[in-house]
Amino acid sequence: MTGSDRIYPLCELLLGAAYADGELQAQEATEIRALLIELAGESRVEVEACIASFEPAAFELGSVIGYFRDDPEEQREKLLLLASKVVDADDVVDFGENEYLRALATALALPASALAGLAIDIEAEEIQDTFEAVRRPSPPPIPRAR
Repeated sequence: MTGSDRIYPLCELLLGAAYADGELQAQEATEIRALLIELAGESRVEVEACIASFEPAAFELGSVIGYFRDDPEEQREKLLLLASKVVDADDVVDFGENEYLRALATALALPASALAGLAIDIEAEEIQDTFEAVRRPSPPPIPRAR
């Protein structure tokens, strides 16, 4: 890797997206490999080393975002799209991954419109109300007097 090469921070950013739900799924690792090896032409050894050495518990988005923050908006949007491809790879919608995409968009100073179609827009209170409504059974109907 050269001094201006950002493959390692890009790999970490994508791994952060994959681990946002607490674990790396095989499909997510495959997607990261496809993006970095097949599309970018990066060395398999370097990508595998990044994946193997990644420590999800120690990862902080702020530690790698500086590599990309000053890119043109179009490039930052593409980075968000790549992260979205990784979280979508396992076909499971997860709130942790959804929040990662939102945090990434914010860290990259992207407009809210950049998340259109990439993140779920559900209010936490709405989810809580819905959960409480289905959790508790409805009270039995009151018998009518005859």
